[in-house]
This record gives sequence, C-alpha cells and structure tokens, in this order.
Amino acid sequence: MGMGDPSVVFDVGAHLGQTTLHFRSIFKKAHIHSFEPVTANFEKMVQNIGTRDRISVNEMALGSTAGKAYVHEGFSDLTHSISSSVNTSKSKGKEEVSVETIDTYATRNRIDKIDLLKIDTEGHEIEVLKGAENAIKGGRIEAIFTECDFCREDKQHTYFPDLWDYLSEKGFTFFGLYDVIHYGRNHGIGYCNALFLNRKTSAANARL
Repeated sequence: MGMGDPSVVFDVGAHLGQTTLHFRSIFKKAHIHSFEPVTANFEKMVQNIGTRDRISVNEMALGSTAGKAYVHEGFSDLTHSISSSVNTSKSKGKEEVSVETIDTYATRNRIDKIDLLKIDTEGHEIEVLKGAENAIKGGRIEAIFTECDFCREDKQHTYFPDLWDYLSEKGFTFFGLYDVIHYGRNHGIGYCNALFLNRKTSAANARL
C-alpha cells in the first residue's frame, strides 16, 4: 500500500493486547500506543505484554471529548463498550473510566504522525475519530483500520456507511474489508474490519 515501515501505531480498544503484540511483531520499528479502559482487561493486557519494549499501555478510553464515561458490560470481555464520551451521572454497578482524545494525547506525547490507527470500540468508533479532528485535518493519520458492520440495527458495531460518509469527507479513501464474519446465509456480512487510507498520502506514494 506504499505505507513503508510504520513508526507509530495506535491500538484503540486493545482488549488483552493480542493485536498490540501482533503489530509489534510485524512492524519491527513501530512504537505501539495501546488503549484499554476496562480495568480487568487492562490488567490482563499488562501481564500479556510484560516488559516488551516499543509499547505504551494506557488505561483509558479515547473519544470525542475528554472526561469520564461508564462501561456498558457486554456478554463477554470482548464486547464491553461506552455509549458516549462524557456521562453526567454514574449508572449503578458500572465502572467509571477516563476518556481522552487522540489530539490531546498526541500533543502531550509529542506525536507528529500516526501511521496506523486501529479502532475496535464496539460502536464508539466515530466518537474516537471526532477526537482526532486536528490530526485528520493536518493529514497526520495515514491509515485507519476500524471495526464495522452492515446492519443498521446492530448497535454493537458502527454502521459501515456512516464510517464511509464520515471518512470520505475527511479525505480518506476506502481500501478494503478484512476479517469478515457472517452471521448466516440470510444475513450477509455480520461485522468486519475496514481499511481507509489518507487520499493525499496514497496519491503521493503512488507517484514514487
């Protein structure tokens, strides 16, 4: 895809660190910034990653605004989610988590460019992208790899046309679908991962 060897990768919704470790293995020069807000998941992720270098772990969610949110428990630790970046009242029995934006995190850590932004946040993906407004406007995100689905009624995942509309207006082009899961022959695609590439960066690389 002409991306070269990524140097900065964000794993948003890192769960237990599986994808973080995969990125570290295939991208030999990359520093991976991993984000997991659920305490139980985060503690397991820290254990799985251990003392490996080139990884920064963050016990937080990313969203459109900084603040606090509350976890909605899914049927497994893979499906916990938050419904919005900021909640004003705590739901009984729900875990409170910290929320930051990509823009503020990047500024605080002096990150000038994100080569690959992976998002798996159970329907919260566009909120995460809204928090990267400055980075997107500045052309500082090269590729976005995000979970989505093709059923508008499935609130567990972000509807693909919504992602398409949002990112196409921001200068990204749709590249392809990966890890496609089907619920059954009568339901088409259940959920998958979609890859979007920065249109300007892709065009520049194509000319090289």
